[in-house]
Amino acid sequence: MNEDIKGYKDLIEAFSASCRVDATEAKGSCTIVYSKEGETYALTNFHVVEKNVKYGTVWDSLLQKDVKRELKDAVQVLFPRVDINYDIIGEATAYADIVLYNKEQDIALLKFRDNTKYPVIKWFPKDSARNAPILSKVAAIGAALGQKPIVTEGFLNGKQIEIDNYEYWMSGAQSIFGNSGGGLFILVGNEWKFLGIPSRIAVQPMGFTGVPITHMGYFIPIHRIYEWLDENCYQFLYNKEYTSEQCKEMRDEKAQNELIKLLSKQREND
Repeated sequence: MNEDIKGYKDLIEAFSASCRVDATEAKGSCTIVYSKEGETYALTNFHVVEKNVKYGTVWDSLLQKDVKRELKDAVQVLFPRVDINYDIIGEATAYADIVLYNKEQDIALLKFRDNTKYPVIKWFPKDSARNAPILSKVAAIGAALGQKPIVTEGFLNGKQIEIDNYEYWMSGAQSIFGNSGGGLFILVGNEWKFLGIPSRIAVQPMGFTGVPITHMGYFIPIHRIYEWLDENCYQFLYNKEYTSEQCKEMRDEKAQNELIKLLSKQREND
């Protein structure tokens, strides 16, 4: 491995954790954030996998009546296979289930079905999540235009940009359709760390169409991702003090408490 590649070791590892997503009616990207003990999770945008989430009426044998259910189709994930020089020599395919999503925030969490151990990213520290310095060097990694993942570099150019009532940050690393759901990384010292999810690009209206401004990309900042994972009890993805089992117990307890509140409210209204 030459010296230039060694200087980008973390970024190369992040590249190795970046995958293409082939969903029902969209192609995009995802980033593997956790892979341990047969469990692998990746973050993406909800709009990438939106058509894989459906709602329908099905017969419930226990309740003996039709009930409305959420039906989620698995997505196909194409993971890059690289050689010793980090050249892509092929792709491996895995299926992943949508285990968590938020349409308004445009975030989704995928869980791979296989037991393979995958490369993962390094997280930007939670205690500094809102304080990434403007004009820091950043890199976007994603399957631009449905191609194999590519890397582009730029600078962190904006923060506290409100879109649809949520905060986004702006990156100058060029991105285009297909980068959605991938990873945005920031250089901290000599390390590249995961800072967010590329989600949108600016578009300049022109006639009956629009021209994408590829160096004006908006991404979901890391503090929003941390808050979303905490709210849904998935802290084990970034914090080794939690286990997958502990977080599942926390989710079950939270769901039970919410059900009790709902039933109590229904009784009050009856």
